[in-house]
Amino acid sequence: MSIVIGITGQTGAGKGTVAKILVENNLGYIDCDLVARDVVKIGSITLAELCDTFSDSILNADGSLNRAELAKIAFSSPQSVRLLNSITHPAIIDRIVEIINEMAKNGEKFIVLDAPTLIESGAAEICDVIITVVADEDVRLLRIMKRDNIDTQAAQRRMSAQPKPDFYIENSDYTVYNNGDKESLREQISCIYDDILRNYSS
Repeated sequence: MSIVIGITGQTGAGKGTVAKILVENNLGYIDCDLVARDVVKIGSITLAELCDTFSDSILNADGSLNRAELAKIAFSSPQSVRLLNSITHPAIIDRIVEIINEMAKNGEKFIVLDAPTLIESGAAEICDVIITVVADEDVRLLRIMKRDNIDTQAAQRRMSAQPKPDFYIENSDYTVYNNGDKESLREQISCIYDDILRNYSS
């Protein structure tokens, strides 16, 4: 049986960076963003449901999902965000469970699950440990703009669509602070990983 370590936090906090550092310890790794892309591929039931809900305007000419267009529509209101999540979250969780089972069969002792909406989606229930990554708002804003090549207003809409930091911290076992100090970040992760090993290694 594998121990699943969920990594979550607000957009731009640096979840992917934390996950990559953990994985350097030869742990299994699941990127939920990649899973999310897989469940909405052309011909999928999930993509069809999204089109029924948000219209065919979210499709590219080849029938694939236009993620930028979907984001523009879905992040326009809390109700739209809830609709989006009600369609995508169950499909993503089902696929994650399949992957975890496959990795467990292959002997993975620890699996890192990099999941932006780990808590909100209900995926936290399949985790043994939850680590939240937080960063100052101005730091996150710049990271999002650079990462997604979007303007300030678009980045702020994505940020405002998520819960406040306390929501993640209160629902986690550990909190990592990531404002750009790489040495501090590695020290925090090292301490957390050592603690996880003490609690779960046998």
